[in-house]
Amino acid sequence: LTKPKLPAQLWIGGMGAVCTTEGAEDEKDVEPAPAPPTKLVLLGPGQSGKSTLVKQLLRIHRGGMEIKRRRVYLEPINNDILTSLEILLDKVNKYKKDDAKFAYSETLEGDVEKLSEFLDTGDRHVAIDEDIGNIIQKFWNDPGVQRCCYSVNNPEFEITPSATYFFEHAYRICRKGYIPSTDDVIRVRWRTTGIYEEVFEVKGERYVLVDLGGQKSERRKWLKCFANGDVTAVLFVAALSGFAMGCKENYNVTQLEEAFNLFENFASPEKQEFDSKIPVILFLNKFDIFCENVKTQNITDCPLLKGFKGDCRDVNETSAFVEKVFKTVRKSSSSPGIPWYCHFTNATDENIVKTVFYDIRDNVLHEGLLEAGLI
Repeated sequence: LTKPKLPAQLWIGGMGAVCTTEGAEDEKDVEPAPAPPTKLVLLGPGQSGKSTLVKQLLRIHRGGMEIKRRRVYLEPINNDILTSLEILLDKVNKYKKDDAKFAYSETLEGDVEKLSEFLDTGDRHVAIDEDIGNIIQKFWNDPGVQRCCYSVNNPEFEITPSATYFFEHAYRICRKGYIPSTDDVIRVRWRTTGIYEEVFEVKGERYVLVDLGGQKSERRKWLKCFANGDVTAVLFVAALSGFAMGCKENYNVTQLEEAFNLFENFASPEKQEFDSKIPVILFLNKFDIFCENVKTQNITDCPLLKGFKGDCRDVNETSAFVEKVFKTVRKSSSSPGIPWYCHFTNATDENIVKTVFYDIRDNVLHEGLLEAGLI
């Protein structure tokens, strides 16, 4: 198998000067230069869970997030709750007209009027008060509301898993003096724009994690990260559950189709514009949601997966087929030795992310570092 090679430059000093041994007058006085950091670039379309994965990795390797930093997420959490509540309310109002099982209890009529008024006139830049938080909690706990949320599949009224999490915790979140927990921060949707770098250490090894925006307008910036030749590996994140969900930018295309097209254009050996020796590791994310989706939805409804001939209710068969479809992208007649790396993940689950990261570190990144003579 072709192993990834890392850049041979060794950087020392505050100005980042390149240290070489050629022409050194006194090698005894030269301090060993530190190994360059392992640079991981996260790619993938919007709504794939990339930023959640970043926050989870930072929690694992940096410990809990300090209060000051968690406070930054107060407004995004409020926006997540209110935006999703507006969508859910519209969805229920639409479908309850044709089917009573999607209607909320008559005892909630007055509360729903208060919610609607708050959504129309409330200030979304300040904390949601406790009374509204209590109403949100009651509204979400109504059987008809939950039935409508989970049973009706319409991309126009998409309710994200993060939204249902915040609905379940609405009263806690809306209490006076609320400070987001680390779990709250990991769950909140945070659209990445531009290029963000985070640094952490694992057993003395330094890692640089680069998170790039996944929206179409952000993708032209991706290749800039490879310009210096210092990227160790690409982590490509795709939402496995996206076979049943439309894209925000085009509801006629499923999220999984968009992810595949992007993976094909960026990671195909014939098309990729970065060093072919850099390993590409696929994260088929949101596996937990996928497991729930296949209980009631056929993966063959997604045009990308219409060739599946197995049991649409079998999680192992269906997930293996999705992996097989993506794997075709990395096959190449000109480069038959390209290794395949794929993991099924749930970025909100700390234990799964931890296990996957150490597996990648020990079996993919470690080999490249050894071959380059850096460890």
